[in-house]
Amino acid sequence: MAGVVLVAGARRADAQIAPYAMFSAGHYSGLGVGSGTAPTQSGGMTALGGTFGLYDDFMRLGPLRLGTDFRGMIQNSANSTPNGNKIAAGLAGFRLDGSGIPAFPFTPYVQAEVGVAGTNNGTSPSKSSSFAYQFQFGGDFSLFPHIAARLEYGAGQLTNTGNTNHTLQTFGAGIVVRL
Repeated sequence: MAGVVLVAGARRADAQIAPYAMFSAGHYSGLGVGSGTAPTQSGGMTALGGTFGLYDDFMRLGPLRLGTDFRGMIQNSANSTPNGNKIAAGLAGFRLDGSGIPAFPFTPYVQAEVGVAGTNNGTSPSKSSSFAYQFQFGGDFSLFPHIAARLEYGAGQLTNTGNTNHTLQTFGAGIVVRL
């Protein structure tokens, strides 16, 4: 029994749980996207907002850590149309970071996530939902113990019910609090 308690305690001491918040911009593009774009014409839109989430690096693999990430994204920008540009998403997946690599002055990470995203294509007052996947690449730069600045780039796609794929790129900068 004492061995189980020691192993469980060691696991939690090694775990890295961290909530984060970022200012983010999403660029959404594809057929029928953007004000004045015909359904068969390629276009794009950009929305600004925030990305909020939580990650847990639960397994050490040498100098790397494997974990999970759960995030929500809400972006809404006014443009020259009355509908604006709207993107909202919820994604979950796995992350791998290099927190044990001393050669870097920051902690690099890569994530692969799936979920649901809604957008108005910049052409409608309401959002339609789609299956979404995205890969994020970034780095956490330590500012103080347990607090880091984060820079991130993400790229992926949304597939709507008409099987039309649209590209979603995101750019983010924010703060991570490692508990």
